Order: sequence, then structure tokens, then C-alpha cells
Amino acid sequence: MGRARPWIEAFAPATVSNLGPGFDCLGLAVRTVGDTVRARVGEQPGVVLSAVEGDGGKLPREIDRNTASVAAAWLLERHAPGQGVELQLTKGLPLGSGLGSSGASACAAAVAVDAALALSLPEAVLVEAARHAEGVACGTPHPDNVAPCVVGGIVLIPALEPLRLISLPVPDDLWLALYTPGCSVATADARAVLPSRVSLPQTVTQAARLGLLVHALHEGDLALLGEAVADDIVEPARAGLIPGYLDAKTACLEAGALACSISGAGPTTFALTDDEGRARALMDILEETYTGAGVPGRGLVDRVGPGARVTSPPLH
Repeated sequence: MGRARPWIEAFAPATVSNLGPGFDCLGLAVRTVGDTVRARVGEQPGVVLSAVEGDGGKLPREIDRNTASVAAAWLLERHAPGQGVELQLTKGLPLGSGLGSSGASACAAAVAVDAALALSLPEAVLVEAARHAEGVACGTPHPDNVAPCVVGGIVLIPALEPLRLISLPVPDDLWLALYTPGCSVATADARAVLPSRVSLPQTVTQAARLGLLVHALHEGDLALLGEAVADDIVEPARAGLIPGYLDAKTACLEAGALACSISGAGPTTFALTDDEGRARALMDILEETYTGAGVPGRGLVDRVGPGARVTSPPLH
């Protein structure tokens, strides 16, 4: 009887991307929620996806369509040809939520496969694997979810060819209220409503806000950060896809939120504050507003956290 093949388990967190002016180039990782992937050396070359749980049967099981197996296959092809892995995916994130759900599956798989095969690949390679999987799932290999999902913290992606990742400072007193209303927004649909042209004044304003945002993080100035988290290009185009969003944003800002905007493609809404108690009050406001709009969902209060990591005991 052969020796049992040990499982390696990895966790990858939810992410909040764009953060106002940082469309497709800025995101952060949260602490408490995410996806889990277990990986072990396969009995034959290639990828086997033997189990998917927590998705209500909605995710594809085909190797070339599920982001976890796509990321794993990309890594094998380039860094472990001839080897094989078996994967098991457990979804902790809702689908179509704007929390980087597809990216979290890909990142957890990349980290688990890297550890199971003892590849010790750089973070940038793991991000590329997950970014490739995002391209399969969403049509565009955007890095604003998968980069912070792997690296953790707040990450700016100023270039793709070659991929460049910059970790930005995280203010100690930054809190997030996150609420996912009971509706879904497909990333492809959220991209379809974006304007095909942007005026020069809008471009200048957006660039200035992104610069202000980076400066505010380096200064640890949350008031400036709140001023910078604003978007006159992407957010207005997507607001109509989320019932109750504009009312929710207005209510949060009137209640003292530093900023309020759409996470990624939506519908998850995030509000920023400098106090845990205020974050919980903002959560209640989001709950009340979205329930009143007929799309009650679920939310949490969270902080910026570390990136994807192995959570099982190390192999000996």
C-alpha cells in the first residue's frame, strides 16, 4: 500500500479593489473572510479538481474554467512540467460580490500548489498565475484583486509588462464596513457599462485623486484618504446596477464615514472610518438601507490584513 499523499491547505482573503480612483490598479486584502484550497501531489501529470464546496453548485468543475484549477495548471506548465496536483476548493466568499471571489480561489490554489510541490516561487509569479485565471473567468486578466490577495495589505500595480507590485503603508486606525447586498453583479456586466471615452478634465481629476490617495497612506492621514476615495468615472456608471447603492452611500457619508464606494465590480459596498464602533454603526446603516431597497444581504466589519498563506502544518 502506497504512502498517503499529504494535503497542503491555503487560505486566500477577500479583497476590496479600485478604492475609488484606482480602477484596475489598486486593492487591499481584508483579514477575516476568504476561500480555502487544499492541494496534494497528484498520481498523474496535470490538475485534478476533486471537490468544490460552498458554491451551491454554481461554479464550473472543468479544469479549464474553474479559476483554482486554471491557476494551478498555469503554474505546472511553466514551473513544474510533468508533475500533477489534486485540488479541493472550499468557497468562503459569495459569487459575483465584488470581493475578489474568483481571484481568491485562484490565489489560494497557487499558494497551495507552490507549497505542495515545494516550488518556492516569487509572489509575482503567483500573482501572474492568478491573473491568468481571472482572465479566463472575467475576460480580462486584471490584477487589482489578485495582487493584494497574494501580497496582503494595500497594493498598487503601476505596470503589467513586466508586472510590478508596490505595497503601500496601511494606517493603524483604518477600519472598513463591508456589506454585500442580496444581488449579484457579473464582472463582465460591470465592465460593459463603463464609458468608452473619458474627458481630459475627468482624467486629470482621477489622476490627482490617485496621487492624493497614495500620499494620504504614506502620511497616515485618514481625512485626506477619505477625500481621495472618490470616482467620477467608474462608480457613476455602475451605481445603477446596485439597488439602493446611492442611498446607502449618502447615508454613510451623512453618518460620518470618511468615504463610501463600490468594491470592485460590486455590489459589495465599503465605508471607511477610523473607529471600530463607528464602523459597526456604518454596517447597521448599510444593512438598513439595502434591506429597505429589497436586497438584504450580509456584511462585516474588518481591517486590512495579510495575503494568501498556507494554513496547514508544514510538511516534514
